[in-house]
Amino acid sequence: KGMDENDFAFYLRIAGKNRKKDEQITKGKRKIVGQFGVGFLSVLPFCDKYLIETKKRGSDEIVNATITSTEYFRNDASTIDVDAIPIYGGTTKNSKLFNEQFTRIRLVGFSKLTRSFFKGEYASKTKRSTIKNFAPMTLLKWDLCEYLPIEYDRKIPVGRKLNELFTSFSVLPFHIHFNKTPLYRNIHSFNILEISTKEESIGNIKFKFAILSDYKTIDPVEARHLMLRNLNVGVGERTTFDLGMDGKVYGKIAHLTGEVSISEGLNELISVSRDKFNFSPDYEKLKDFLRQRIAKWANELDTLNSQEKELSDFSNNQKVSSLKNLKKDKIEQDIKALKDKGYVIKWEDGNSNVTKINKTAKEVILSKGVVNYDKIIRVLNKNYKLVLNDWDYENTDLPAVKFEKGKTIVNESYPLFQNKSTFDTFLKINILLLEYMQESKMNKKTYNLLLGDILRIFNK
Repeated sequence: KGMDENDFAFYLRIAGKNRKKDEQITKGKRKIVGQFGVGFLSVLPFCDKYLIETKKRGSDEIVNATITSTEYFRNDASTIDVDAIPIYGGTTKNSKLFNEQFTRIRLVGFSKLTRSFFKGEYASKTKRSTIKNFAPMTLLKWDLCEYLPIEYDRKIPVGRKLNELFTSFSVLPFHIHFNKTPLYRNIHSFNILEISTKEESIGNIKFKFAILSDYKTIDPVEARHLMLRNLNVGVGERTTFDLGMDGKVYGKIAHLTGEVSISEGLNELISVSRDKFNFSPDYEKLKDFLRQRIAKWANELDTLNSQEKELSDFSNNQKVSSLKNLKKDKIEQDIKALKDKGYVIKWEDGNSNVTKINKTAKEVILSKGVVNYDKIIRVLNKNYKLVLNDWDYENTDLPAVKFEKGKTIVNESYPLFQNKSTFDTFLKINILLLEYMQESKMNKKTYNLLLGDILRIFNK
């Protein structure tokens, strides 16, 4: 947007809240973001001098000014009278540019803050997965791709999908180049969990949102959680809206990323620092709504992870994680729950107990062994087909396991099988001891004495 001398005088009323009534939208149909003058303020800490040259279409007048940025950020503790800081500039005329409109801004010289940034003085020595450890130019590029109102890369399928949702605010999209290379918005996950099918409304706020996950920890840490965008411009750091502050733990919250694109209702509430919105009842309701969506998906991923472990445990012949993983109805419940979530069940030929879950494709691959529910565990190069049963362990010679018709019967009531963390260990010990007795490596009396002592020592 070009300015004449009167416009520019108004522009220099730094962070003024009395934006002209007719300046809510540009001629390119692009809504003006935030409070008038905030963008001007935001760059001053990073340069020594701020040079601006601007012109309106239909005039031959070019306005120019040089602002010494460092004057606004003195190191002493004295109060700064911004009106007393001189701004040098003036106007020139060029009739050849009568029909042109432009604003050109140059930032000249590094401030102390910028020098520290490019020297890498903000690197974190305690965290590995953080953008603070990026090389300075890489970090700058990452930040630009995170906050600028630019498009996603259309060559990437999820980028095309997100462009449809988030980048429709202007007939004149932003095109930014970084060392002559076009920039695209950061993509932190390639799998969409939930996406708005239409614009949502809460009070006066209108918004769309998307939550994504690749079912693993999002790296770096700054890419996790939801980015708020006001008119397509990033506002502050990604957030969970204080989810978990009540003490509840959401184990898979670090697996989530996404964006919230606000088109109406919060532009006038953006703070001068451009990193948050000021209080409003509608905004508090929006935060509560998004907090619930994050909680819902964090819980979904946690449940899915448990189901995957249980099915994988069934196909693992080296270990049984818990007693419940021998229950046929539990495996059937897990398979049904996955089907209810839209997973497609595919069957593989063969007798091995194969289970594979492709979360992105939403497929569960099961083998014939799963159909027959043949849970196999391997102990010292010998396979044991496990079947769950229940009997009085105190009044029998075989309190923990039995061998019957090629199967190993496991007693669900046996005390040492109740602890999930030690179940696999005690199961294998009991299988070995029963084998030793049946192969006459120990007599029945010794076997029973040994089982009794193990039970007394560990059943606490």
